[in-house]
Amino acid sequence: MNQHEFDALLQKYLSGQCSKEEEKQVQEWSAHMLLRKIPLSETMQDSIKRSQWKKLRNTALHKKPFRISGWFGIGIAAAVLVIFGYAGQVAGLFSGLSEKVPALAASAAGDIEDKDNFRIRNVPELRKLVLEDESLDTPEQGSSISYPKHFDTKNRKIYLEGEASFKVTKDRSRPFMVYTGELVTQVLGTTFTVKSNERSKTIEVQVVSGRVSVYEKQQNGPQNRNGVILNPNQKITFDVVSKKLVPGLVEEPVLLSPPDNKDEFMFDEVAVPKVLETIQNAYHVEIVVETPNLDGCIFTGDLNSLSLHSKLKLLCESVNATYELRGTTFFLQGRGCDKTRN
Repeated sequence: MNQHEFDALLQKYLSGQCSKEEEKQVQEWSAHMLLRKIPLSETMQDSIKRSQWKKLRNTALHKKPFRISGWFGIGIAAAVLVIFGYAGQVAGLFSGLSEKVPALAASAAGDIEDKDNFRIRNVPELRKLVLEDESLDTPEQGSSISYPKHFDTKNRKIYLEGEASFKVTKDRSRPFMVYTGELVTQVLGTTFTVKSNERSKTIEVQVVSGRVSVYEKQQNGPQNRNGVILNPNQKITFDVVSKKLVPGLVEEPVLLSPPDNKDEFMFDEVAVPKVLETIQNAYHVEIVVETPNLDGCIFTGDLNSLSLHSKLKLLCESVNATYELRGTTFFLQGRGCDKTRN
């Protein structure tokens, strides 16, 4: 077998397409590699490390997600490095897994829990995982996550400790479910973030797009489960001790239905109810005016390039009012504009 054929075999192995006979060939080669030491000068190793390590991480190892474990896995990692011309890193692998290769060392430390599931413990750095259904999972540093190599025919289950953001591929026949302690987040296709905090005993779910069903894993009675439906820009905080689900808005709500042009957020003597209607439609939030005399006020101003809270603050200051967020709803109150009219 020439070098080209062997390189092709290794790539085939890493993509899971090898026959049993081909797998045996790779395993025998890996065992042999562990007994050899690749002769490279220190100057050559340093040069390769400086110029190629960044490229290695961004291309070779991240081209297709895979994980390795144990000494055999280290040999396969060395094979990848040799294939792509980064032989200088092989010496580092066999001399104690250099601190300069933390991502590779983390993979070699035992990401695979068993033949059916992946488990990544204490993620060393922000990383993106492409799941079998092409959903995207981005766990934060220090988080732990477990998921099957192959989802079953009824659902797609993920187990999370810590914080992660998900971008879920739509599949109406198989809901995507994230288990975090005592809480379950279920979606069909959406973008959201789950965050658990052991110190404060809370679990938080924030929705960016789509709709999410969040409910307590423990059922309180027959057909009675503690849960809510979340829409974009909304979040829920679950208190593990009191078992309370507290709804709210995300810290910085985003435009969900942006205006067709900037003129829609530029107002020239427009009635306050009309201004509030424009804001509600753009952010998909509810705004309630508690003081009737605010309805007769008019507003002039440019609300473009301002956050939702800044928009409301500027509007309220112009009509002698204040606002308050209660749960997912804004409430406006104040004396109104009788003393502010020209």
